[in-house]
Amino acid sequence: MPNLSELKTQIASVKDIGKITGAMELVATAKLKRISKRVGDIHAYLDEIYNVFNYIISHSEDSIFLKKPNKEIKKTLWVIISSNLGLCGGYNANIFKKIKGLIGPDDEVVAIGNKAVSYCNSNKLTIRRAITNVDVNYTSQEANYLASDLLGWYSQQEIDALNIVYTKFINNVTYEPTIINLFPIVKTNESKNTGEDILLEPDAETVLATGVSLYLNTIIFGTILESQLSEQASRRTAMEAATKNGKELSETLSIAYNRKRQENITQEISEIVGGANAQSDD
Repeated sequence: MPNLSELKTQIASVKDIGKITGAMELVATAKLKRISKRVGDIHAYLDEIYNVFNYIISHSEDSIFLKKPNKEIKKTLWVIISSNLGLCGGYNANIFKKIKGLIGPDDEVVAIGNKAVSYCNSNKLTIRRAITNVDVNYTSQEANYLASDLLGWYSQQEIDALNIVYTKFINNVTYEPTIINLFPIVKTNESKNTGEDILLEPDAETVLATGVSLYLNTIIFGTILESQLSEQASRRTAMEAATKNGKELSETLSIAYNRKRQENITQEISEIVGGANAQSDD
């Protein structure tokens, strides 16, 4: 069993770490509140854009953005959204588990976040671009720059498909790693069920070609914001659990310290009494 000095050092270390995790929990909570409002504001807009774009797709017959039955997909570009920092529970691990074995040898990655960059390097994946300046203040303008490049690469046929991997926010304790297959777009029964007719001028294919940049920008912006929300919620939960466990460990160590101290005092008293008895016998 550790001596009193070692126990005292351990207690101090646990308390110091508890202060750090407690502070990180407060910071994550503040960021969570800030990003929650932004995500809430954009959700209605995202839904409307999605519905309108689905309508356009349902009326389009020939476009480079629509999946063609006979076209082979040789190179896919994966946009992987991770965090820059750790200490956020299983946030990053769940993303990487989701994509394990899916990225082919000819595929490339746009790695968003230091953790995605490290993952790609460790797994020898080809990084087309690394972005490590994303945080809760990410703007639509920044998303537009990335969306423009992604659209250019796809339009110039440098890539055959575009997927985005992000963490969908369900609630404050549930987050779901999700893959969106952006391009080529697959027409589904859902996209055909569009309700009221809308006049598309000059035609659906032209509207699709001109509106796809807005669609892509909205998806990029929305998924990055939602990933930020999931990251901060995950970090807050992880730091809350760490702080709680630290307090419990500190209490356990304090009990052990007091017990050890009591044993030492008892032993000292016994030695004193024993010495006194020995002297009286003399």
